[in-house]
Amino acid sequence: MNTRTNIKLIPDSQTIKNICDVLDKNNIPCQEFRNDPHCTIIYSPDIIDTNKIVFPKIKLPIIGSKAHFEFFDTNDDGIVLVIEFESDIAVNLFRYLKQKYKFTTKYEEYRPHITIQKNMFKKTDLPDIDFNLYFDKLIKEII
Repeated sequence: MNTRTNIKLIPDSQTIKNICDVLDKNNIPCQEFRNDPHCTIIYSPDIIDTNKIVFPKIKLPIIGSKAHFEFFDTNDDGIVLVIEFESDIAVNLFRYLKQKYKFTTKYEEYRPHITIQKNMFKKTDLPDIDFNLYFDKLIKEII
């Protein structure tokens, strides 16, 4: 049964390796990330045929800068550890898709991030991230 339209950015292999190195070195739980490394742009209950979704012209890779660990408090998944980052392209893509296709989403404010692990306890000793994030694929799917 199709329940969601999902549009996401996929990190390149070097970015995934860099993140895994930081997570492993610091013994940070990361099963969510290892199962599906991505940055969600749209996750909506509005089902739109992916063949009809047209992206604006975007040059890949998309670069995420000023990456850092952050905790999001959610209703569905408890405390979620993420890597939040800055990317005007990701923010503008979210706004474009939401406006053009009238996607409804759970959150009005879009904060680019990669989910690392759901249902976490907050930790204060998280390491710095001293590298940019590179996303080389943009995927649209019905899940």
